[in-house]
Amino acid sequence: MYSLPLNAVIPFGDNFFNKYSFLNVLSLLTYPIEIIERSSYFSSLLLFIIIFAGLVRNPKVPYFLRFNACQALLINIALIIISYLLNILPIFELRSIIFILTLCIFIYSIFQCIYGVEPEIPLISKSVRMQI
Repeated sequence: MYSLPLNAVIPFGDNFFNKYSFLNVLSLLTYPIEIIERSSYFSSLLLFIIIFAGLVRNPKVPYFLRFNACQALLINIALIIISYLLNILPIFELRSIIFILTLCIFIYSIFQCIYGVEPEIPLISKSVRMQI
């Protein structure tokens, strides 16, 4: 699930990918999402609707999966809004900070999920609990 916001933040880290070649592994993690999103014009919207309606709003799906799916979607929505704002006001340093923060959220969330604990991300986790 968390590869969705990671895919949205990959363009923010262009300078890191050029400087540190080992970060190209991250683009391999997001490759399936990239294939789905590039298949047609509305595929990213369709992917959002499928995840939201099929996982987040489905009471038959376990709560842990619903929580993480909704949290990944909210992070992705925040990144989309931030990318539109940064297209208006191109601040290079802010793009790098957002890339690093999202990468840290990705790593933290993956490890928390491996341990079986809900990842607590300030503001986002609270709104996810209200949503579910």
